[in-house]
Amino acid sequence: MMGYTESNHLTFKKIFAAYGVYLALLILLIVASFITPDLFDEETLAVLFRQSAQLGIIAIGQTMVMLVAGLDLSVGGVIVMTSMVVAEVSNGRDELIPLSILVALILGALIGLGNGLLITKRKVPTLVATLVMLFLVQGAQQAFTRGVPSGFVPEALGVVNQSWGFLSIPLLAWFALNAVFLVLLRMTPFGRRVYAVGSNADAARLSGLSVHRIKIAVYILASCLAVISGVILTGYVGYVDRFIATGLALDSVAAAVVGGTAFYGGKGGLLGTIAGVLIIQILSTMVVLLGLDAQTQFIIKGLVILAAVSLYGLAQKQA
Repeated sequence: MMGYTESNHLTFKKIFAAYGVYLALLILLIVASFITPDLFDEETLAVLFRQSAQLGIIAIGQTMVMLVAGLDLSVGGVIVMTSMVVAEVSNGRDELIPLSILVALILGALIGLGNGLLITKRKVPTLVATLVMLFLVQGAQQAFTRGVPSGFVPEALGVVNQSWGFLSIPLLAWFALNAVFLVLLRMTPFGRRVYAVGSNADAARLSGLSVHRIKIAVYILASCLAVISGVILTGYVGYVDRFIATGLALDSVAAAVVGGTAFYGGKGGLLGTIAGVLIIQILSTMVVLLGLDAQTQFIIKGLVILAAVSLYGLAQKQA
């Protein structure tokens, strides 16, 4: 009888570890239906899904970085850089949009490369390396623009605002990118190597994997995904805004953590991150609908992250 009880206990822990975030999302939706029924209005859902897509694209890269036991705080700087580059290179000319996006992608890839090299070659801790890169990017932006961004956002980039009900181009882009990277992580040698490096970098190195190259590639991909999100945000806002990415870096970390991606690497995935993104955005929207201040939103996010880390840690320990 005791063995049966212990077996049930372990099974519950495994189920929680695998599906806890989806259950939390379901419970949150039920609570929201009573507390903030306006959340389910078509217009509110459209805004919610648009914001989820903008955060979710960044969270794809953040999840991959965390899978190799890393962290990327520079993505906010990459987004602002993208906005400035698109406006400066195109100067409002629609025909120059592809060139401006290409330039932003190249610069984003270089920032990701810089992160990867600092972490792998110079052995700088991920938090310090990406924070340093963020400061460098922000400093370069200030030096180039002298504190006053120039250029104009092309009118045609406003196509990202097109929507059909609660469906929008950013949401469809998020779906498409999730599909691509789900396949990449689950069905390709590269994806298996990412998990191997995150689970045990030393063992991966001894088995012949190039740990440094894999980590560098992941940081480059994360920066390029931040560029894509930056393009979408720039088209949505319609002008250069230095504060366009405020809070997005930490929110992307929160979404990945709530979705079950471990800080120590090798555990988690994009499906959980999708649910984590929706939880973060639903909570933020509920705070707005309830008329609460921004400080309350930060407190709620902090409590959610703390609860997620604690519960996942408990499930992992007792599984």
